Amino acid sequence: MVNTLANSTNSKNIIYSKIFILLSSLSKNLMGMFNLIYLYNHGFSLVELALWQLIVHLCYLILQPLSLKFSYKFSNKILISMSLLFFILTYTQLIFSLNSFIDLILNAILFTTYATFYWNLKHSLEFNTLDDKKVGKKVGIILIIGQVAEILSSLISSFILDYFSIIPLFITSSIFMIIAVIYVFKIDEKRKKKPKGSLLTYFKVVPKTTLFHMFLREASTVMGNFFSIYLYIYVSNTYSFAGFTNFLLGLASIIFIYFISNKIDKKRESYQLLSTILLCLVYLFKINITTEVVLVVVFLEGFIKQFFSIVSNNNYY
Repeated sequence: MVNTLANSTNSKNIIYSKIFILLSSLSKNLMGMFNLIYLYNHGFSLVELALWQLIVHLCYLILQPLSLKFSYKFSNKILISMSLLFFILTYTQLIFSLNSFIDLILNAILFTTYATFYWNLKHSLEFNTLDDKKVGKKVGIILIIGQVAEILSSLISSFILDYFSIIPLFITSSIFMIIAVIYVFKIDEKRKKKPKGSLLTYFKVVPKTTLFHMFLREASTVMGNFFSIYLYIYVSNTYSFAGFTNFLLGLASIIFIYFISNKIDKKRESYQLLSTILLCLVYLFKINITTEVVLVVVFLEGFIKQFFSIVSNNNYY
């Protein structure tokens, strides 16, 4: 009887976690998909946008250890509430009070604070749905959920930004995030045990290859962000084209994930170098094309990028 109740509770937690991942990913991507394009249209130069991205990652290095300490002192409900608060502050400031480079720095700090609390909780909930058996398949499911959210958000956000304004997009995104937060409140939490040792101890025991995988994942994200601006400036001066490009990328990604995720468990490490080389090659091709032919390369990128993501996420988890 006790086992039955425990299994039922665990099943509900997994369902609520996946609903949170889907809705929050949709919300996050609605506002974040074209962050740099919006800032560029707001009058900031490419150099200033590169500095914004640099400040974001420097803040991650500072805030990540602090947020981990918070995660052991406070419940998931408090952590996601803090993330929601900074999410609203980030985009309220972006829309209504972004006039100088100092404002841009403040936006980077607000954005990183919201994102740090969000990603820590999201990864924690994802990790709770995994075990040592068939990690590749389960990571594949998580990635498919994320890709579905990216496809929907890219189409919705590009349409709203081209034909309306960022304010209705912010309202829509906030509604999805609030609903996602409600599902976190439905999850039954276990008491967290603080691990022995410091964060420095963690970096000592984590394999160097895993740290390198984490670096590569962040580098891939930055490259993807700036490629959206490249499309906007050199190929088609609309959000819709960038949105359709993300749609093709997501569609190819889902197809690839569905067929390959089961097979990654057998050779996690051996695939890392191959996937990294292929990803670098596809970016090299992309930055040398300034016509709609780039869509063909993007569709191929969907396969290669998710090959890279599945390998990296498997090694990470």
